[in-house]
Amino acid sequence: MQSAHQAPLNFKTREEAAYESLRQAIIQGRWGPDQSLAVSRIASDLGVSRITVANALKRLAGEGFVFLVPHKEPVVARLDPDGVREIYLMRADLEALAAREAAARITADELEEAQHLNEVIRALRTDPSGTIASIRTADRTFHRHIRLAARMTRLARLLENLADQCEYYRSRLLDPSQRAVPDPTAHQVLLDDLAARDGGGAARFMRNHILGGMRSVLAVLEPRRTG
Repeated sequence: MQSAHQAPLNFKTREEAAYESLRQAIIQGRWGPDQSLAVSRIASDLGVSRITVANALKRLAGEGFVFLVPHKEPVVARLDPDGVREIYLMRADLEALAAREAAARITADELEEAQHLNEVIRALRTDPSGTIASIRTADRTFHRHIRLAARMTRLARLLENLADQCEYYRSRLLDPSQRAVPDPTAHQVLLDDLAARDGGGAARFMRNHILGGMRSVLAVLEPRRTG
């Protein structure tokens, strides 16, 4: 099994650090669906106790990243079309809510920063040395910035979790073939709506934007299930 981390953890609390390390390994696709997670091996790699790893895995199971199997090692969540649909539908409506609220509350400085973050995505897309991972990271930063402009902290935390689960699917299914690469031109529509304080337009854009991601993932996943 591939290691989640190359050196013992020595930052934050050990349990929080183990949780974050395992979560990123799953989100970034370093561990595949249905892959068994050997608790003792992970504990050794991270320099923590088995109990610390077990607690981190329980937390990840509660978030939908891991399945706990009685009397067996935990496994990474499988690529499930029904799960994809559920997560993306939830996220689409909640991102629409955040965008609507952001249109009413975003400041001029925040709007300027959002424009800058979108230009970072544009630059990475045209840079021959840019990677899909770097583009996706910049895209997530852009979307996170819009959520935070809504000034709804509970909503932002919930959406961060849903976005992480979507990222797991994207990293496994879309990024290897560079499908559905983030598009800064499309984002400009959202930025124009925010600048105009058009909450309805911002909400419609965001909902359709997220559902487009869902369709891209399902277009790859469903043929695998039936093939």
